[in-house]
Amino acid sequence: MPPCFDNADAVTFRKREKLVALLGRTDTGKTSAFNIMTGLSQRIGNRISSTTQQCFSHSNFIDTPGFGDTRGGESSHLSLVDFFISLSSGIDILLYFVRFGAMNSTDLDLFVDIYKRILSIEAYSNSCLVVTDYSLPNLEQINIDDNEERKHLLKQLHENDKYSYVLNKFDNRVIFIDISPFDYRRREISKGVIEKFLASFQPTKRFNCQNLQDAYRLLRRTQEMETRCLDFKTEIDQLKTQNQHLTHLYEQQIRHCRDLEESYQRSTKQLEQVHEQTLLTIENNHMITIEEMKRQEYRIRNEVKQVRNQLEEIERDMERSLTFNVASYIPLINIITNIIELNTKRRITQRIRKTLHTKKKGS
Repeated sequence: MPPCFDNADAVTFRKREKLVALLGRTDTGKTSAFNIMTGLSQRIGNRISSTTQQCFSHSNFIDTPGFGDTRGGESSHLSLVDFFISLSSGIDILLYFVRFGAMNSTDLDLFVDIYKRILSIEAYSNSCLVVTDYSLPNLEQINIDDNEERKHLLKQLHENDKYSYVLNKFDNRVIFIDISPFDYRRREISKGVIEKFLASFQPTKRFNCQNLQDAYRLLRRTQEMETRCLDFKTEIDQLKTQNQHLTHLYEQQIRHCRDLEESYQRSTKQLEQVHEQTLLTIENNHMITIEEMKRQEYRIRNEVKQVRNQLEEIERDMERSLTFNVASYIPLINIITNIIELNTKRRITQRIRKTLHTKKKGS
């Protein structure tokens, strides 16, 4: 893989000068310091994301992407390691930037991650802590080694476990600068402080970037794992969406089945009501028929009784008269006819009762 940096054609480091790399969290002032030392005007980022997305070099200075930038992630780390590996001659000095009074646990975790996972602990001996945004007026005095104000400030920094951890790893190598764009004088003082340190600091050996091969493989593997995790997350999200859709369809089917069950229960209840109403109507009609037949039977009995009385009179008349009139047979014929009609109605009533009784047993 080729080195990953913006100005590939301009990377011609002067071997007689020290090669300096600027490292640190996003928006700690790396690019501003790079501009001061090189006279360039690289874009400056903000406290959310880094403007520098790849390594940029000029003269013997290397500006690197800000660590902790969510836009770059492992890609920024890979580009840094890839670039360092391409430097077969190694790096003389690593300047690690932090903001004055703003170092927290996250910053410390990031520092440990950079030096243990990306670089190596061997890089400690080539590193110096650069504290930016130092706004106190004693900017020149605080960078003099034997100055009492510097000793007092170092003591205060060591009381903070975050600063103390870094200072111990760097053997108390630290400089303080103020690169505010609104104070030209303090910017020039800061430039002089950096130049003075670079001239005086003599590492025993260059940091060998070829030892970063393991870190590169680890970062590449991490990036692949992150890519796979993102793919898995996408698949999981798709499965969740499908599951939600299937759940919605299932709930719809359940509601439909419940509606059908309720409809069936209503229909069954209506049929039972109709059946009961039909039986009640038939029974009522049968009772009415029976009552009517009883009334007809009573009426026929009365007629029969009347006919009998008439027959008795006829018999008495016949006994008294020797002549017999044929017309006197007419009441007898009526009687016989009424008897036949009565028997017929009784048979009909019996058949109706038998039919109702059979239906009641069936229900």
